[in-house]
Amino acid sequence: MATPLGWSQGGSGSVCLAFDQLRDVIESQEELIHQLRNVEEKAAHAKTKALLAKEEEKLQFALGEVEVLSKQLEKEKLAFEKALSSVKSKVLQESGKKDQLITKCNGRREPHAPHHAYIRGFFPNNPVPVSRAGFHPNFCPRMRIQAGPCGPHPRKGLQGPGRPRK
Repeated sequence: MATPLGWSQGGSGSVCLAFDQLRDVIESQEELIHQLRNVEEKAAHAKTKALLAKEEEKLQFALGEVEVLSKQLEKEKLAFEKALSSVKSKVLQESGKKDQLITKCNGRREPHAPHHAYIRGFFPNNPVPVSRAGFHPNFCPRMRIQAGPCGPHPRKGLQGPGRPRK
């Protein structure tokens, strides 16, 4: 049987040499495993860093949107307040005009009986006042039509020219 390179056939020295070489191989493998773990950790760290960058970008975008919407809301709030104050001032102005008109109308009013009082009297049971010409207020002298309680009726009370009806 052939002996591997570095092994000698005799004595205990060859076994020690084999153990030394085996120990060197194990140490180099452990160092490679340690380097591999470092590479894996660095890869995981880089992956986490990339995810963090993506989430940070999303967060910055959302904060930008919030800022834009806040500015838009503030503009709309100012526009609403301006419109509201404009409407309030118009309401006050119109209210002032209304008060002026009411005052003006109350100042011009002369105390007199309402129109329906001349037709039916101040009270429904009172007799109807007669005009100076002697006609009833519901009587139309031109057409000689006399109005009944429901208003003028063209067929009732028609008289011929110059003939009073009995």
